[in-house]
Amino acid sequence: MNKNISIIVFSLVMLVLVVFAAMNLNQDQSGCLPKEEAVNKAMDYIKKNLVEDGMEVSLAQIYSEDSPYYKFQIDIMGSLYDSIVTTDGALLFTNAGFDLNEKLDERVEGSFYVKEDAEIITEDGKPVVYLFTTAECGHCAWEKPVLAEALEQFGDEVVYKLNEDGLDDMDVYEQFGTGGVPLIVLGGKYYREGSGANYGEELEKEYLTNYICDLTGGIPEDICQ
Repeated sequence: MNKNISIIVFSLVMLVLVVFAAMNLNQDQSGCLPKEEAVNKAMDYIKKNLVEDGMEVSLAQIYSEDSPYYKFQIDIMGSLYDSIVTTDGALLFTNAGFDLNEKLDERVEGSFYVKEDAEIITEDGKPVVYLFTTAECGHCAWEKPVLAEALEQFGDEVVYKLNEDGLDDMDVYEQFGTGGVPLIVLGGKYYREGSGANYGEELEKEYLTNYICDLTGGIPEDICQ
């Protein structure tokens, strides 16, 4: 995983960790948590809830200087990031340059993300479905026939654009992707980097069908029940 991906994942971690730190660190009566307890609980939460399976995330170090906050360093896939959490666990700051007030896209079923305020990408009035792949990608080979089968149900209600080792629609790829494939973008509202192999073909097809039905406004009715 490249550094840009690590930064994006770390940014997601930081936003949720602010809420976690404020609500779930079980502060003592003085309002001050022990340094190791605050940092270790934060790391446990990150590993269990905020990163993909197989991603290597570890605590690099907790700095020893005395201050009104705890400073520690996180190792994400070999990239190091300094972070600061206040001693009461209420606020956390990072040097990743991320705006903690920015609203992130919500993760939904099938590990897709949904952009609630998205302007649906259409062509001839129909939502566009994109699949970005490479010829050597095994997960792409798994995903292609599953997506194609899901799309067959919709006939000409959607536009399908398969980009394999090509440079078409790079503006879409750069907006929703972080460097990996397969990347599925459903109308610019739902998107996911990676295949649905962990869910199996039937469940993956169900997720795809449900999200495409949302884009088509429930058409065809016999599919979008």
